[in-house]
Amino acid sequence: PSPPSPSPPPPSRPPFSPLPEGIVVEEVPVIKFTIIVTISAEVNGIDVTELEASFRSAQLCFAPECVLTVTLQPVEQSAARRALQTAQTTASSTASVLKNGNTLSAVRNASYEFAQMSATQAGNILNQPVSEVDPNVNEREDTEPRAVAPPPPSAPPTPPPPSSPSPDVEPQSTDPPCFPSSATVQRADGETAPLSSLSAGD
Repeated sequence: PSPPSPSPPPPSRPPFSPLPEGIVVEEVPVIKFTIIVTISAEVNGIDVTELEASFRSAQLCFAPECVLTVTLQPVEQSAARRALQTAQTTASSTASVLKNGNTLSAVRNASYEFAQMSATQAGNILNQPVSEVDPNVNEREDTEPRAVAPPPPSAPPTPPPPSSPSPDVEPQSTDPPCFPSSATVQRADGETAPLSSLSAGD
């Protein structure tokens, strides 16, 4: 029989489901916090979905700003340990939070607080038989694709209203003079003279 065709390699990142109109996928800066615990159980005996939910609450990692990823790895053991059926699994939980997000400090604080817990405290939170908690938190910067809404387009500037003609500041140039040039005036000495013949001071 012909050998089975090799399966295609898994995608490095999960594909995004159809996005709502206006939402785009962009590479954005994130800070990742990885905490590690050792669980006294077989990998197959651990409910990953339940463990992710517990880690999410422990690290305060909630969508849309924070994405949590949990990986399980069996611990290599000696033949004596295997004979005693003391299987162990390393669980790594990585909280990836937006670098410019509002929840960065909360995720950071929660991750470091969890790493300082005893195995018993961590086991109670994760609902797992935890045998060891790594006291070190792996904090690092990275970028990853996120579905984001683009900023709203800036509104075009409102055109100024059409300028009305400025009022005439010198109405005397268009209005008729107060007195016609043919008007006469009586001087202080009793004589009558035409207005146009007067000079300043008369």
